[in-house]
Amino acid sequence: MDDQPLTLDQARRLQLAAQGLLTTPRRKATPADLRQCIARMQLLQIDTIHVVARSPYLVLFSRLGHYPPAWLDAALAQGEVFETWAHEACFAPMADVGLHRSYNQQARVHWGLKRARENVASHRAQLDALLAHIDAHGPVKSAHFKRTDGQGGGWWGWKDEKRWLETLFATGALMVARRDKFQRVYDLAHRVCPALADAPLPDAAEVHAQFVEKAVLALGITQARWIHDYFRQKPRLKDPDLDALVARGVLRRVDVRGWSSPGYVHRRHADLLQKALARRFLQQTC
Repeated sequence: MDDQPLTLDQARRLQLAAQGLLTTPRRKATPADLRQCIARMQLLQIDTIHVVARSPYLVLFSRLGHYPPAWLDAALAQGEVFETWAHEACFAPMADVGLHRSYNQQARVHWGLKRARENVASHRAQLDALLAHIDAHGPVKSAHFKRTDGQGGGWWGWKDEKRWLETLFATGALMVARRDKFQRVYDLAHRVCPALADAPLPDAAEVHAQFVEKAVLALGITQARWIHDYFRQKPRLKDPDLDALVARGVLRRVDVRGWSSPGYVHRRHADLLQKALARRFLQQTC
């Protein structure tokens, strides 16, 4: 445990800094800034509900300032990021595609994956037919299929083809190749990311270890019990689970006044920790 404790305000500023929220945006952002922003957060959650703009574009604006929203669409279409079930539906750096695919093939309890596995068990023939169609005719979106049951759409009133597309996406047979006016365009996974055909997926232990580190990096400072939920891992971690990472110097265990449990900071954020202790962050209200 570090000798000098953090105040709660210092811990808050460290966390905001790690998320890129205390950095003054450049006068002119670049596409590389957008990619780095997503890599810093590890995940960019997708939410279709919007008033001013859809959620992922606002999250990026809060960190980058003004930027063309088409940059996010281009990053997806160019294979620099990909879509996956993680905390929820998210964009993630393409460099992490193997970690996420391996994790989603494990016995996860996320509702999106649970529902997909139920569909695979009960509608194998329909799923195979849709895969054959995409293999022969190329990428598709849900709008390409006419509704034949006479029912309206609604929030969860999906037509069968939409259900099968989402099932095949969740189980990894399909990936999102691009977005067309925010509608997903699906294609076979090996056509979206050819590297998947050659690279072996990491095992469960490697995925768990990397997700723990990535969660601590993204959060800036965290208690052990908060780490698992960033990537929807189970079970919830306890302080002894992190002893090995602390002993290896990967994580630093720090005291935060007002916390009943220790905090953890990744060694890559040593500079942010020192800035927090020295009160060198900008004086935004926290």
